[in-house]
Amino acid sequence: MNAVRRDASQWCLMATLEVAEGAPDLSAILTDLDFDFILEPIQAPPGLRRFNLLLNERRGRRRCALVAHRLLNALQSIARTGDLPSFRIVAGERWLAYPDDLDAPDMMPIARVATRAAPGTTHGS
Repeated sequence: MNAVRRDASQWCLMATLEVAEGAPDLSAILTDLDFDFILEPIQAPPGLRRFNLLLNERRGRRRCALVAHRLLNALQSIARTGDLPSFRIVAGERWLAYPDDLDAPDMMPIARVATRAAPGTTHGS
């Protein structure tokens, strides 16, 4: 995984995730997935870690919706086994459902952001 993204692509904020401070590294769990995403660490309450899930919008809105759906469902499945303590989707739960109607108002990303990831940010390839 590359820790620094050097292009000025548009990124969509699709979800905010939370795990226990001692939970396994999300980047290690998702390292083999071939999706263009960033897990951006953000401020969290004590004892927890939070990440914004950003997806590269260059591949289109439908791709962002499908990738969000796949990533969130994969993480939720892992959490159900007990291997991802305190996993919670803080924002973006709507992506757990398969995104059939992309023209519906609730199928828009939470936000669009232009970013150049800082060191320590986790990337999918």
